Amino acid sequence: MRSIKHAKHAKPALHQTRFALSVGLTAVVLPLCMATPALAEGTSAPVATTTTSTLGSQPSPALAPAKVATAVRITGPGGAVSPGRHRVAVRLLAGGQPVRDAYVRLDRFGADGWVYAGRVLTGSDGLGSLLVDAPRSMKVRAVYQGSATRTASMSPQLLISVAGFRQRAVQVASQQNGKPYRYGSVGPDSFDCSGLVKYAFARAGKSLPRTSGDMYRAAQKVSQSAKQPGDLIFMSSNGRIGHVGVYAGGGKFWDAPRAGKAVSLRAIYDSGYYVGRIS
Repeated sequence: MRSIKHAKHAKPALHQTRFALSVGLTAVVLPLCMATPALAEGTSAPVATTTTSTLGSQPSPALAPAKVATAVRITGPGGAVSPGRHRVAVRLLAGGQPVRDAYVRLDRFGADGWVYAGRVLTGSDGLGSLLVDAPRSMKVRAVYQGSATRTASMSPQLLISVAGFRQRAVQVASQQNGKPYRYGSVGPDSFDCSGLVKYAFARAGKSLPRTSGDMYRAAQKVSQSAKQPGDLIFMSSNGRIGHVGVYAGGGKFWDAPRAGKAVSLRAIYDSGYYVGRIS
């Protein structure tokens, strides 16, 4: 009887144990289910985006700071210059402040496009300069390639305008304005007419004969309507070339007139003049 009675009391105890286990499992599983977000159809589980873990991993590196913006400026010879080496200067700024000890590349534009022409190292004021060979008119630019903390930048294009020798001869003749006429003189303090022309063209890289008559014979003949600055204007007297000057454009020429006068720019005074071109 005791064994039967004991068995009757054992069933409720077993039932209570199973119920307790069920409740415990529910208590564990339910929060886990509630903590898992619902996924849209066809999507995969989200990837964790936290930067730390309970295992003590290090935080993700911070984003690199933005680079400082730079600007390159370029300057060169003003106006038309003679062929040769001419100084080109650059200045590098970052955030409006000069950048020192930085290399800036110079490019020139030619038949093959932009090609390397040299480089300059900036000083404490952000400035640097370089002599550039300019046998003819050419474009140049400055390029800064940037650094870990500064952006790259490029300057506007600079035109180095190289005058042809005739254009240069006009410039040289104009620089003698006001110097006195003296027969047989070829400068630099005084001139006769052919002496002025010879001097101007010599400074432009061309050697001419000494007298106006010999210059006329050496020059290519050009019509009055086709004359250009740098051509020679000849005057004749009694069928003989006796005076010469350098045409400046606008119907005027530079000449050394006669004794008591000085080098000046004046209108072509004789309608029967001749034009010669030096090549």
